[in-house]
Order: sequence, then C-alpha cells, then structure tokens
Amino acid sequence: MVESWIQIGELRISVTSTSSEAMGWLETYCLPDSRDIPPDLNWHVEWGYGIPFTSFQVDITTEVNRIEYNRRDYQIVVDADYKNATIRVHDGFALKHALMNLYSAVIVYRGWGLLIHSSCVIRGDEAFIFAGHSGAGKSTVARLSKPRPLLSDEATIVKVSESGVLVYNSPFRSDTVPDAIVGPYHLKAVHVIHQASYVERRIKRKTDGIYALMDKVFFWSHDPVETAKILRLYEILVSRVSVYDLHFTRDATFWEAIS
Repeated sequence: MVESWIQIGELRISVTSTSSEAMGWLETYCLPDSRDIPPDLNWHVEWGYGIPFTSFQVDITTEVNRIEYNRRDYQIVVDADYKNATIRVHDGFALKHALMNLYSAVIVYRGWGLLIHSSCVIRGDEAFIFAGHSGAGKSTVARLSKPRPLLSDEATIVKVSESGVLVYNSPFRSDTVPDAIVGPYHLKAVHVIHQASYVERRIKRKTDGIYALMDKVFFWSHDPVETAKILRLYEILVSRVSVYDLHFTRDATFWEAIS
C-alpha cells in the first residue's frame, strides 16, 4: 500500500492504493501537498475494475450513510459527508472521470464551488473561462491562446463566493499537463464558445447565463438539497462575473474582441 498526499483547489487529500498505475497518474497530474496539516479527504483507489469505457451514463444509489456512483468502468463509494471514498477504476481514463465526478460532488456539497467543462486561460492577473461541450473548441482556444498560461483545458475548478470568484490550477486535463502555477486567479469572464466564420462577443443576461452554465458543469444530481446548492452557486457566479457568447474563428483574433 502506498500513500500520497495531493492538493486540488483548496482541498488536501490523502490517497492510498496498491496500484502503481493509479499513483503514477496522481503524481503526474496532481500537485503535491505537504503533510503538516491533516487531510480534508481520504481516497482509496483500486485498479482493474469493470470494463473499458462504453458510456457516460452514471447510476447513483443512496443509503443512509453512503452514496454510490456506478459507471461501467468505475465505481465510487463515499460516505454521506464526502470525506472518505473508495474509488474503483478500470484504467487511467476511468480514474480521471471518477475523480472529476467525486471532486465535483465534494465542492458542491460544501457549497465551495463548481467544476466547469471548459478551458481557462490566464491573461495578466485575471482568468478567462471558455466553456462548451466536447467538440465545441475548448482545446482549440487553449492552443490559440499560447503563450498565455492555462489553468485548465477540460475541467476548470472555480471557487464561488459572495466576495468573489476564483479559479485554481486544474489536474483534470485532456491534452496538457499542469504547470506549477501559483494561484488562484480572479475570474474576469465566462465565455460560452461557438466555432464560426466570424468573431463576435455578446454579453448574456444573468438568467441566460445561468441556463447556459447548467449543462456545462460536471454534476450528477441525486438529492434536491444538492441541486438547490448548485443553483445558488450559479446565481452567485453570474452576479459576480459576466457571461458572454463568443463566436470565434480558428485563429487568435478572438482575444481582440475580449480586449
């Protein structure tokens, strides 16, 4: 059994596993944390569960003291306060998706923030989110934004509070490996991206911004209380940060529209 301590956002996590594959993934993609403070969460990872990926469908079972998330290639069993979890995965792809599922559930449960399906680029001392489904162009935006640093290229960690909205370096990536970026960064704007033959940036009304974000967040609902929490997080986010539709071409001219 090997133990590793990692930090994702503000959460310190103790991870144990007998799998060198699992620990190797975590050491590559998660920033190391010191052990001078007790962990917020305890995760145990088991490798070789289930079958290769076939569907994004996640089935959720709840009992008095635990919640279970099941996909064909992973299973998460977590206690009711999301502090202790066993994560069984088929491979590295399943591990990333299971951890995104679990991490999103934890930060919504705590009322801390959201995990948004997006890339996030740093310009100066501010962060800019580019949100969309698979194929919308998140990786394209990330590539066209070089040499600006990236906080994410797939799933952005966003802390939402009445005092402001912050973005943290994300280990949940598709095409890049996180740099050791010191954050967090204040979120300046959220862009819902659309590939087009022209460049246009248009602000959304707050209610439209909420609707646009609802299907851009990694979240599997199983409890009306948790649904109410995430709706409140949406409301706070759009009250603090403007949401835009961004139509863009496959070059960096969209940054001129943002400027």
